[in-house]
Amino acid sequence: MPSHDLTKTFHSFACSGDEFSSETSELIVETPLEIVINRKKHVLIMFTPQMIRELVVGYIFTEGLISNITEIEECIVSLVRKEDGEQVIYAKVTIPSLKSGSGISWTKKYNGLKDGLKRVESRHRFSMGVLKGFSQRLEEFQPLYKRTGGAHAAVLYDFDGEAILHSEDMARHNALDKVIGSALIKGVPCEDKILVSSGRANLDMIRKSARAGFPVFVVMSRPTSKAVEAAEFCNITLIDLARDTNRIHSHVHRIKGF
Repeated sequence: MPSHDLTKTFHSFACSGDEFSSETSELIVETPLEIVINRKKHVLIMFTPQMIRELVVGYIFTEGLISNITEIEECIVSLVRKEDGEQVIYAKVTIPSLKSGSGISWTKKYNGLKDGLKRVESRHRFSMGVLKGFSQRLEEFQPLYKRTGGAHAAVLYDFDGEAILHSEDMARHNALDKVIGSALIKGVPCEDKILVSSGRANLDMIRKSARAGFPVFVVMSRPTSKAVEAAEFCNITLIDLARDTNRIHSHVHRIKGF
């Protein structure tokens, strides 16, 4: 399938004091993605149209529909133009082993994340000096953010701070799913890796990190209360680098020198 435009230009007006001026704005593209599993419509996701298969695989995995990428027999991505002119990207996925009712329900997600999730197992320890540097390095992987100001990034680093995988999307959870899907497709082990997001950590982001098995999750804004509770339960070291305060919210034992 051909590549898609990731930004569009619109006319807008800027107001400075009492003066208005015409200008153009480059905005990030928002595209519908419909995931069809075993010939049944499963979900419609609004996303930025790049790393499509990675997003599909990551989403299916973090939703608990598969436990291993080998369970996906086929994933066909196509572009369909509907009668009203709207373009929709379809991902038709075949999972022979999928049982009716599989997946993680929102009720289970909200009530402590204890159903369907294992605690992250990792004995690796990480340098705070390496972790603190991610706030300055993240923009290397945010070309869409530089152009539009409207994209989130997710980056996977090894314990030495070397970037392995990265993605951008209009939605922070999509960016996370893209990196997780990419790691699954490429067979990247996760027990010694660091997942970094440009956004804030909430309960759902921790759930995705736990499903993938990343021991350290670093974000650029303050996490929510549920994110900290979930990280504590899932054995994830949650760190925020908001305003250079470098707060470790859970499982500080993974940090060298503590």
